[in-house]
Amino acid sequence: MRRSPSTQYSESGIFMYSNVMSNKQSKNIQVVLDILRDEVRGNVESALKKMGDNYSMTWVYKSPRKGVLFPKTGKNLKKEMLQCYPIKGREYDIKNVAEGDGVVMVELIESYPDSKTKKIYRTPLVLVLEMDKDKITSGRHYCDPNLSYLHLSKSQVARAYEGKKSKMVIK
Repeated sequence: MRRSPSTQYSESGIFMYSNVMSNKQSKNIQVVLDILRDEVRGNVESALKKMGDNYSMTWVYKSPRKGVLFPKTGKNLKKEMLQCYPIKGREYDIKNVAEGDGVVMVELIESYPDSKTKKIYRTPLVLVLEMDKDKITSGRHYCDPNLSYLHLSKSQVARAYEGKKSKMVIK
């Protein structure tokens, strides 16, 4: 791991990046930020190049709509991505990025418009992404699904962060 002035090292070996805008970020963090940009742009083909052959994502909750515990991506990942990537107006407000051996964690607020009402959904969440050879091999998506179905205002969501500034916004 290359050490840079923007990196803080904890006793646990987790690397906290205080400035993800730095040009000195790791390759794994760059891959994660780039795949978030791909999603915002709707670029499925580019995103697939950043994923390992057996990539999977697990949502760590019980689905409120279908009642499925820990829903997971299926076998046809490209088809699933083609359903969610076309959402126009998606935005990722990055609050924190941490990296350990083969893992990148991102705390963020995902925002996107409701296709029918145009109201904005805002969901605070954490992504834990496992990495191997500069590719994302698996991930876990942690959020409160009940919050995901609310149209929270920016000020409502900001209460969770007590004035913490964004590291970057991807839109």
